Amino acid sequence: MDKTTNISSMQTCTTVCRDGLLPPPVGTSDWARFSRTSYCVDKTLILKDLIDSESTVVLFTRPRRFGKTTMLEMIRAFYEGDASLFYDKKIWAAGEAYRKEQGKHPVIFLSFKDVKWKTFGESIKFLNALLAPCVGKFAKAVDALELKAEQDRLLRVMREKGDELDLVQSLGLLCKAVHASTKKLPVILIDEYDQPITTASANGYYDEMCNFMRIFLSGALKDNTHCHVGIMTGVLRVAKEGILSGLNNPAVWTVFEPEYSQYFGFTEDEVAEMARYYGVEDKLPEIKGWYDGYDFGGTEIYNPWSVLRYFQCRCKPDAYWLDTSSNDLITELVRDLPHDMVKTLEALLRDETPRVQMAKELGPYKDILARKSTLYALLVSAGYLKVASPLEEGMCEVAIPNHELSLVFVNDIKAKINLGLAVGTDDIVGALLDRDADALRQAIAAFLLESVSYFDAAAEGFFHGLTLGFLAILRKRFRVLSNVESGEGRFDIALKPLVEPFPAFIIEVKAADSAKDDLKALAREARAQIDGKQYDTTFRAEGITDIEKIGLAYFKDKVELCKDLPRD
Repeated sequence: MDKTTNISSMQTCTTVCRDGLLPPPVGTSDWARFSRTSYCVDKTLILKDLIDSESTVVLFTRPRRFGKTTMLEMIRAFYEGDASLFYDKKIWAAGEAYRKEQGKHPVIFLSFKDVKWKTFGESIKFLNALLAPCVGKFAKAVDALELKAEQDRLLRVMREKGDELDLVQSLGLLCKAVHASTKKLPVILIDEYDQPITTASANGYYDEMCNFMRIFLSGALKDNTHCHVGIMTGVLRVAKEGILSGLNNPAVWTVFEPEYSQYFGFTEDEVAEMARYYGVEDKLPEIKGWYDGYDFGGTEIYNPWSVLRYFQCRCKPDAYWLDTSSNDLITELVRDLPHDMVKTLEALLRDETPRVQMAKELGPYKDILARKSTLYALLVSAGYLKVASPLEEGMCEVAIPNHELSLVFVNDIKAKINLGLAVGTDDIVGALLDRDADALRQAIAAFLLESVSYFDAAAEGFFHGLTLGFLAILRKRFRVLSNVESGEGRFDIALKPLVEPFPAFIIEVKAADSAKDDLKALAREARAQIDGKQYDTTFRAEGITDIEKIGLAYFKDKVELCKDLPRD
């Protein structure tokens, strides 16, 4: 059935784009609204799979902007919304057994996406503000509670006057009240379940928040005879001994499992259908190159946010996923990368598929930062990388999924390697290409000045990765090389020109041990090493004679540079 015809037949107010077609639903996760006013990819069969599974607690982990919130909004609409929203959807055609479930359960919906406070006290206060309207929605049910102590506890939460004990028990008590009042088992939907723990880990109150969330979730979802099902979403899967430890075998579905893999993000068939609807089937190769490439449990997946933005912007390709949100744990992990991980990131920037250690489960949040190998699992879970080979004995190949992620990886991960600071790398790259040694030193110094507190314990391996981060943006004009044999050793970093008229660059990086060290002398030593070890041998053998040689010396927020050695 034609989508515009179907919408008209239901006599709804339809928003159309200039071509008379339904617009892509960008900027809203309100499924009940956009399913009638925008182009809607039908993912409703996830309801059939959930109902058939009979799981009582389910967790889905997917990257940001991959439809997690929209999915929960659709589930909410199914259980407590207008049945007519589903008349033309796949779940309605699945059979009477599933149609009978529509409208059958009240829904308690919570989103923790904005729990981003610096202290535990501030977070608890904000959680009270989130829970208050949930309780208020079922105020009549609360009034009907038989035990006054339970009623008073929920009323304090509703009035945003609850203490920690009130809040930690509130979700379980609310389920009890709703069930007793309506005689229906409520459905609990929790979006971004991991955000409070991520924030707490980054701000030093992990233990307090972990204890709170463990009791909060288990009180509502463990053996709760007053709850039909609890469905949670998030970016990361952490060890069950953490905040999920109080639950009885929750069903956890990550990007590694085939189950439910087609429901988050767009499949190739869904993108092809969308392209046909908008009359741009000739654009499919471009869409594929930019936004395809994810592998969720063996299913080929496109980035849904970027595909929708692509159609909204009249088929203009761009890195729409860039800067849609951030991940504090990744920022912390890339701060002081060990040498082998720097080499892996370098390989990824060269479009290679390095083999790395990969764990489906990240372990307790408090241990993630102490285990640098979790970086790759974080990058896959957060959507920066894809698993490019089967996971065997904890090892697999990883790759950058597509052209968009190539740009995102260079800009976003590089920015995180550079600590996400205000000073950008354009000045650094510009000075390098202009062969202006003074400007290059000043640009790097300005960057370091912005980040003085971050480099107190930084070692040479870190500054190697930092310098590589500066240069990653040049990967379309140069082949970025690192730790490659040439002459009588291995140079730190080199740029081999892919297009004229650029020169080649060889850069040697050193880090001082203390403030007493002479940075200028150390930079001269680095520069002299390039000649002494004849690092330019490979380039000259290939006929490249225009070679810039640079020695860099770092200590905390200080840098010195030597480009031309003094003549004897």
